[in-house]
Amino acid sequence: MITMSTGRLKIKRILCVAFLSAVLLAAAKAHAGYYEQGSRYYVYRNYAKAREMFLKAVEVSNDGNAYYFLGEIEKNEKNFDKAVDYYQLAVKGRINKKYFKLAYWNVIVLTEQTGNYTGMVKFCRELYERTGDQGAKTKVESVINRFLWTDNEEARQSYNRGIELKKIENFDEADSAFREAVSRDSAFLAPRFELGLSELRRGRGGEALRYFGHVVERIPFYGEVHLLMGDIYFQREAYRDAAFHFERAIETSFLDKNSRYLVFIKGATAQYNTRNYEKAREYLTSALKLNPASREALLMLSAINIGDEKYSEALVSLEKAHALDPDDTEVIFQTGSIHYRMGDPRHIREFDRLFDLCEGESDLPAKYNRAFEILARHHFKAKNYTRSEKILSALPDGSRTYEQNLMRARASYQLGDYEEAIRRFERLSPGNDDDRYILCQAYARTGHTERARGILTGLASNEIYRSRARRDPFLSRLLAQIEEEAKAKSGDTAN
Repeated sequence: MITMSTGRLKIKRILCVAFLSAVLLAAAKAHAGYYEQGSRYYVYRNYAKAREMFLKAVEVSNDGNAYYFLGEIEKNEKNFDKAVDYYQLAVKGRINKKYFKLAYWNVIVLTEQTGNYTGMVKFCRELYERTGDQGAKTKVESVINRFLWTDNEEARQSYNRGIELKKIENFDEADSAFREAVSRDSAFLAPRFELGLSELRRGRGGEALRYFGHVVERIPFYGEVHLLMGDIYFQREAYRDAAFHFERAIETSFLDKNSRYLVFIKGATAQYNTRNYEKAREYLTSALKLNPASREALLMLSAINIGDEKYSEALVSLEKAHALDPDDTEVIFQTGSIHYRMGDPRHIREFDRLFDLCEGESDLPAKYNRAFEILARHHFKAKNYTRSEKILSALPDGSRTYEQNLMRARASYQLGDYEEAIRRFERLSPGNDDDRYILCQAYARTGHTERARGILTGLASNEIYRSRARRDPFLSRLLAQIEEEAKAKSGDTAN
């Protein structure tokens, strides 16, 4: 049964929908009207009225066509900076395909005319990536070649001779020819680039950087050289310099899908190592768009989210990585670490699986040791002494802490391996009374009576340990002897 209030509510909803539809329809009509009027004014070169109408059109809709004509108006009136701004807005909105490419090419031409070559290259690369327009790539190559080349005929001849020698792999003579070209014209960058490649091929990264540095100083938009320099710095773990050059390479290089993915991964790694996590996150997101199954990107993104305490987001990345490889130890480690930080007992299951997969392996990441210590402590408290001792024994000898070695000694005692427990305790010289009492018990159970007696004598003044010793079949007789001797000594002193 429909009540009066329910009926009123339905009517209100219908009225709201109708009102919203009317508003949207009116806005669409207004936009269409503004755009049409602007177009008419533009045809008759009444730019003031055309600008007014196109501005009203973009107020009610993100119309790329209107932005395009706003750019045309500003270009015709020689306001080139404003024109570039409008063209950029045009390609981000809904725009006719013809105007889309024209907007890009207008930006490219205007930025080149104003000497903003870096901006020109960025727009060429963007156009190339969005449309595959080979003309954009060719445009950049022609500008770079113009900067690389020289009008000095003798220098050009030396350079060309070097190229011919390089083709037949006569590298020493080729390098001599390239150096000769530089000596004839120090501003000639093409031979410097070739010498940089030669030094890189010979494994002399420092010298290669010197030559490449000359090139990018004059051609800061040369993406290929930035990529080469980024790789050299990356291999040297000079991550701040690597990050700088990878960023420039991403902005200016024309790369295929796989190469672009690799640059995003390296760039993200460099940014991560310089603690620029937001930039690293941005690159990793781009890498995942190119390769959604990237283990590297998913793990690094997870690590960043863990550092930012965004555990739910980190788990989403790890679940995707787990689906790619259920036995990936790094995925298991990070998942367990998140559960541990959140106080979720599932971290034990993850760390147990991590240990089982890593058992017998050498050169494990040092960070795994912390996970194994947590796991060993859990099993020790749960009285799973065999598991605890096995985990602790698997840790590298030089990496075990004093506390880990103590736990190992305690586990040996609990497992009844008293001789091993003694050896481990004696190497540690425990100062804790509880550990000294355990060692005392181990001595008593292996027939080392005098050693047990020495420790028990020191602990007998504490009622807690006296009480324990009285209940211990191996220590009760020793304690009685110690107490009897103490009484006799007390009596002798009194007399």
